[in-house]
Amino acid sequence: MTYNRGIILATKRKTYQELDREVKSLRSRLEETEQALVAIRTGEIDTLVVTGKTGDQVYTLEGADYSYRVLLDGLNEAALTLTAAGTILYCNNRFSEMTKTPPARLLGSSIQSIIKPAERKVFGTTLCQSAEGPTRKEFSIRAADRSLVPVLLSIKHLKLEGMDAFCMVVTDITDRKRAEEALHESERHYRKLFLEGQDLQVELQRLSREILRVQEEERRRISRELHDEMGQALTAISLNLEKLKTNGKPSEVEKQIQSVQNLVEKASDFIRLFSHRIHPSMLEDLGLFPALRSFVRDFQKNTGIRVNLRFSGTPGRASVEQNVALYRIVQESLTNVLKHSGTRSARVMIRKSSKAITLEVVDNGKGFESAGISGTRERRRGFGILGMRERARLVGARFMILSRPGKGTRVRVHLPLAEGKSRN
Repeated sequence: MTYNRGIILATKRKTYQELDREVKSLRSRLEETEQALVAIRTGEIDTLVVTGKTGDQVYTLEGADYSYRVLLDGLNEAALTLTAAGTILYCNNRFSEMTKTPPARLLGSSIQSIIKPAERKVFGTTLCQSAEGPTRKEFSIRAADRSLVPVLLSIKHLKLEGMDAFCMVVTDITDRKRAEEALHESERHYRKLFLEGQDLQVELQRLSREILRVQEEERRRISRELHDEMGQALTAISLNLEKLKTNGKPSEVEKQIQSVQNLVEKASDFIRLFSHRIHPSMLEDLGLFPALRSFVRDFQKNTGIRVNLRFSGTPGRASVEQNVALYRIVQESLTNVLKHSGTRSARVMIRKSSKAITLEVVDNGKGFESAGISGTRERRRGFGILGMRERARLVGARFMILSRPGKGTRVRVHLPLAEGKSRN
């Protein structure tokens, strides 16, 4: 095959001429565009007419340059535009400040080089997902000094001159992260305090049970000592005085001896009553009901307050600790009737079943405002109510006190009974 060298050269010259004309045309259009941009920025042009397929479009540009500069360069949020591959086409000054990198070095670089390495795969997935709709997700970007900045990325897919691109707003969330960490630390601290408080509460409950147990043991010991030691001593004194009285002494001596015997009898009765109050032996020997009958009988005799004591229901099973708690609650309730109610009568009702014991102590005295009574208000009324509430709680019973001024007072205790407890 042969070539005509003249034709080839003519074709090349023609091509070079066309390229030269196109270059000159492009340079002319670029100069016009730059002049138009300068005019727009300086405010010399406030309206732009764009000719397109649908005809001429008129855009008002007054203040637009200033608004966009405020939006992109003046706001706290960083903004940038990416290609579909993640190349940075544009970034504002805030993004440059955030990454501590000059804008000239950022333009044309890959956004992946700024994302924290461990998060780059997730970022790529997020970028693809944003093509389906606006996406927001937290990442960490690495600044030029190797420091990590936590950010919230708001990504939106768009079209730039027919190609896929992404617009991204980057918000520095360092302060929010610090606040969240401080909040988490505070939550951890207070959670720790709460758990410690729970442990202390459990320990206090254990100590309360131990105090009550030791208290009951001490009462038993004192009761035995009073009965055995003092009772025997007083009985011996009484016998000796009886011998003196029958020895034919003068009547005056006999009277004195009789007086001493009376005092000894009173002391003996007091010791018996005191021993019974500290720890009634029949509570363990015979059970709750006989112990309460004995206590109520002595209470009526010593105070003049009439107490109506009633039992009903089928026998249930309760532990010694539960019986002691119910006995002490009745004891404290009737003492409160004596001290505070101003009435001369009260009712004690106990209903038993195979599953529970319900105790109620009722009077029609002065009463008081019991709504919401707890804590400080209980302490102001003394430790009686606190003691009854604690005794009930320690044996698994529900304690309730209802009272209103002028309407009397009702103390109610509901004690569930578990299987296998000791006899009542």
